Amino acid sequence: MIPRRLPHPPRSTLAALALALLAHAGMAHAAPRVVYSGTLQGAGDVVMELDAKPADNGMLTGRYFYPKRGVDIPLKGTPQALVEPKTYQALVEAGKDPESDDPAAHAAATWQGTRGADSYQGHWTDARTGKQRAFTLRRVAEYDPDASAPGSVQAVTNAISGGVGSGIDVNVGINAQTAPYETLKLAGHAVPLGQDSGTGPVAYRMWRDQRTKFTYPRLIRHPDPQVLTRINGLLEQRHWQMNLAALACMASAYTDGNPAAGTLGSYDDEAVTVAWLSKALMTVTEAGSLYCGGAHPDNHFEPYTFDLLRGEYLDWNRVLDAYVPGEDGYRKESPALLALMEKARAPLAASNAKVGTDDDSLESCSDLWPSYLALGTESPGVLTLSISGIGHAMGVCLGTHATVPFKDLTPYLAPGGQAYLVTE
Repeated sequence: MIPRRLPHPPRSTLAALALALLAHAGMAHAAPRVVYSGTLQGAGDVVMELDAKPADNGMLTGRYFYPKRGVDIPLKGTPQALVEPKTYQALVEAGKDPESDDPAAHAAATWQGTRGADSYQGHWTDARTGKQRAFTLRRVAEYDPDASAPGSVQAVTNAISGGVGSGIDVNVGINAQTAPYETLKLAGHAVPLGQDSGTGPVAYRMWRDQRTKFTYPRLIRHPDPQVLTRINGLLEQRHWQMNLAALACMASAYTDGNPAAGTLGSYDDEAVTVAWLSKALMTVTEAGSLYCGGAHPDNHFEPYTFDLLRGEYLDWNRVLDAYVPGEDGYRKESPALLALMEKARAPLAASNAKVGTDDDSLESCSDLWPSYLALGTESPGVLTLSISGIGHAMGVCLGTHATVPFKDLTPYLAPGGQAYLVTE
């Protein structure tokens, strides 16, 4: 499970906004859905997803993509004639209402065909020229997208911070069973770049899906091949979640008129770095400012630390006396971690007092600890104390504000914690 700080409960108006955005983005589907894969003559491979059966009014909805682009094109109509629309902006420029419920008024092309038990085939027709292309698709999967859809808190967060999400809950694996359509969109598209980074028994390399531009790491070497496989599975899932969100922003060109619709939502400017790597720990930070509509940009700094002794996300209590049970199932910082935080903060306060300023210092953000405290590790072997997960108004405080050398953590270590502080 991916550890994630939960935001404060949203107001009902924000929940309504989230549901509206998800519906527009094509992520709120009636279950079940059928997935097809095949070719559109003269255009190449396509993957399509359609309602398993029409709604009570006889209408069918769906979406499809060309793997080389990965951008969903929405579909709506009858089983005999599915309309794919022009982009939102193209409809506006043509003087048409993008919010109209009449698919034919929006048509860029029409898919006319017959669905059998294991196939869907027919002809695609360009609405402007009348040119036709034959298509032949085979059924490859059926699933319920609601089973892996984001929960209400995550959906609201996506809506008000960046405007669009991946459509898959962060705690649900993206695979051929839970999300076959998205898996076909993602699998095999990321490739390694550059040289290996790291010395000794562990190393990583950055990977990139050329369609979304940004890079994300994978382990190349580790003494335990099973740990390497499990950690790379977690890293791939994080990369895939971000890729889906970037491609969803591109796809919003068909459903939204905001200026960021049809872009990568600034994922192509996302900074993903490996702050620390040893045979015991790996900290990856994701930082940037994402926007694809919504109330404001998603300014973020998020350190994720992986346990390379066990092959999972790190439970900080294996290293430090860090967290204790809180109310309603939430954890809270332990007295020991609070003491460590105050000790790390003291030199900053003293330095600010000496020079007579608190600009860009933890002092101006101190009320955000411990509520938005995030732990991590970075070179040359230090524990990092950062602010992460804060809302837009206080985004200036995001980032690492204090560090503690590994050698100074001895009084705070949990039994066996020293094993995580190796430097190779």
